Amino acid sequence: MTNHQNTHLVGEDEKLVDQQPTWLESLRRNFDAEVQLPGNISREFLSAALLWALENKVDFGLFHEAGKIIIAHFGGDEIHLPSRWSDKRWHIGLEDKKPFDPGD
Repeated sequence: MTNHQNTHLVGEDEKLVDQQPTWLESLRRNFDAEVQLPGNISREFLSAALLWALENKVDFGLFHEAGKIIIAHFGGDEIHLPSRWSDKRWHIGLEDKKPFDPGD
């Protein structure tokens, strides 16, 4: 796992309320893929997904935009993250792989 450190001065790169600061955009661009979950996803599902990603040593960043929760990650980690399956529901993992069931 790679350690990243992000430091900046308070007030640096400030933008309008509806925009992300430049340093945050820069941090998000370090990742090469994203999962964009709806903002109303259950907290239980989000917690299970993040714990599963941590247990599988996925390097990720968690971001919030209006109406969305974004998990930014590196390519290849998709099998450990939420995805929307053909049943139009969110599940943890890819549809063609053995799914993770938080109830296990």
